[in-house]
Amino acid sequence: MAKITTASALARKSGEKLVTTTIDAGTGEVLPPRLTKELAEELERCESVIKKGWGTFLEVGRALATIRDKDLFKGKYDTFDEYWRKELGVSRSYAYSLIESAEVNDQLSAIADIPVKPLNEAQLRELIPVPEAKRVDAWKSAVELAGSNPITARIVRKAAVKFKARNSGKKSKLAKKSAAVRIDLGLALKLLGNAEKLAEQFKDMDILKELAALRELLEAAVEK
Repeated sequence: MAKITTASALARKSGEKLVTTTIDAGTGEVLPPRLTKELAEELERCESVIKKGWGTFLEVGRALATIRDKDLFKGKYDTFDEYWRKELGVSRSYAYSLIESAEVNDQLSAIADIPVKPLNEAQLRELIPVPEAKRVDAWKSAVELAGSNPITARIVRKAAVKFKARNSGKKSKLAKKSAAVRIDLGLALKLLGNAEKLAEQFKDMDILKELAALRELLEAAVEK
């Protein structure tokens, strides 16, 4: 396929940097713009930073899991909780969030037929409450639900709802009385969203799990 690159009529600017456009000499089809060498190098630097941070997050989670599982903390402290609290200065919820998110990522990474893998902690966090045996299906459902759109944490949460473990015991008194209760579900979901943002800001996994369970109940009520 013959190609021609033009930097005049078919050129465009990105800030002050020129980005050239390539056209097919045979069909005249305009191909996607191509970054200049300077912009390509800048993109590479940015992606390197992102990948390093993502890799560090996973490595920290795996390291904490090793310290916990092999009782390595006993060289300094009596319990693992005492270790991460005094040695690392992080909250219990954040420490376990790192561990569980890394475990979910490793589980999904080992599956060959998953073309799209999680790219951030927020996506992984929504899969933690899902039973291990159902996480792959939950993630695949999220990918399908997103379609050509970005896979946000909200999409993963929505897709994961039907894969979470259900309580098989008797209905609570609140559930029995639900038919007689009338609330503004739209407002309730809006307030819940605000609470979730605050919990994510402070990385409190315990609260996030409780809020996820509450969202599941409210969304089920909306569907009815």
